[in-house]
Amino acid sequence: MKIRKTLITVLLASVTTLLHAQLKPHNMPEYDLKIFHFGYAIGYNFANFAVQPQSNLNEYDSLMRVETAGMSGFDIGIVVNLRLAEYLDLRFIPNISLIDRKVDYKLQYGAGNTVKWVSKSIESVDLNLPLLLKLKSSRMGNFRFYAIGGLQYSFDMATRSKKRNPTNEVVLKLKAHDVDVQAGVGVDFYLPSFKLSLEGKMSYGIVNILKPEDNTITNSIKRLSTKTFHFSILFE
Repeated sequence: MKIRKTLITVLLASVTTLLHAQLKPHNMPEYDLKIFHFGYAIGYNFANFAVQPQSNLNEYDSLMRVETAGMSGFDIGIVVNLRLAEYLDLRFIPNISLIDRKVDYKLQYGAGNTVKWVSKSIESVDLNLPLLLKLKSSRMGNFRFYAIGGLQYSFDMATRSKKRNPTNEVVLKLKAHDVDVQAGVGVDFYLPSFKLSLEGKMSYGIVNILKPEDNTITNSIKRLSTKTFHFSILFE
């Protein structure tokens, strides 16, 4: 009974909000008729790896397990929007992402079979070039919902794939180039002088970005791809 009352209350509140939005004067009523418009975006990201270890880790000496841990980062970019139809836009949002991720290894060594976790941190500075389609709902007063999706090319400007390692430390090296599939949802708010958008989307890498190296740490991984959540605030 309490759940039913809560659902009814939420539904009535949503209907009231929509009706109120319809009655309010529309800000920038001709905004969506423009062929092109521009803006900028800032955002938060939470990046991780999708890791596929080798099927038999016993072949790699003392290595018992391979895991990954996601970490937070920051995005900043510009927005270029092309109106294709009343409810469809093409968007190009070049941006730079500061990304940090970890790969954890569980090792067993010594006569007493001592267990130790070893973490390898991987930092990236990605130049991202996404090309996205934005499918919009009807405008409801001064806001509308939308879905967005497409492909993104990324170039890691901080990759260690070609750098020498003078300390001889075993590190994971990533390829500089990646391609992602992106999908997400958002909401546009039409303010008196600009449009504010809140957007959340997932990005899944489709390329194995692990650079082959002849060491136990690298050879224990069969495939490594990117997996990132982005929350963006866009000003247009």
